[in-house]
Amino acid sequence: MYDIIEVGQSKELPAKVVLYGVPKIGKSRFASNAEGVFFINVEGGLDYLDKKVKATPLIKSFDEVIGWLTHLLKPETDTKDIKTIVVDSIDWAENLAQAKIVKAFNATSIVDPRVKDFAYYKGVQMAGEETLRALTLLDQLYTKKGIRAILIGHSKVKEVDLPNKDNYSKYLLKLSSFLSGKVNEWADLILFADYDFFISSDGKTSEPKPMLFAGGDASFEGGGRMKLKNKIPLDYAAFIKELQSI
Repeated sequence: MYDIIEVGQSKELPAKVVLYGVPKIGKSRFASNAEGVFFINVEGGLDYLDKKVKATPLIKSFDEVIGWLTHLLKPETDTKDIKTIVVDSIDWAENLAQAKIVKAFNATSIVDPRVKDFAYYKGVQMAGEETLRALTLLDQLYTKKGIRAILIGHSKVKEVDLPNKDNYSKYLLKLSSFLSGKVNEWADLILFADYDFFISSDGKTSEPKPMLFAGGDASFEGGGRMKLKNKIPLDYAAFIKELQSI
């Protein structure tokens, strides 16, 4: 009844991955090489991938995001060829959720001062909570159908002011503070994509290489439930190889 089991050292692909980073570095291309990939096409731009992928038509409302995930979750929906759902991108999905809330309150923006319910950024939080419905459905898709999730996101730079330390800049997910915190808690692994280069003693810059930064660092938000190398090439096969070597 009270048997002790051994856990740890899993080499399984994480069920919930967040990949964010600088613009046009190849985040969608990276995700397109996941097994049995299916894109929730919020942002557009998938036509420029170097391979054919399965995707929704361009989504123009948050209700469509929820509608597609709910459809995939139904027992009668054939998802045997879908192994990975990619939401591209989560910040555009939050924008759609904000647009939905703005329309519901007949407001001019998600921080419209005329709307009492939006005071103290409660409108932003409402939209964040709406976006979290998508993450709940992704959890259910993994639990019931074994479909993993990758959230693609953009980055923003924020100045960090800590007591007794100099201010410094840090890359964060381009989400509201409320939703960013929830996504960080939700994810098994957060990967940051950026260019890696060095400057020689004579001031010359090496050719920038797209990289995944998988470890924690003061300059970006990242890390996960497994210990990966701090830097991995922005290549899906290289990522899988590193994951299987830990």
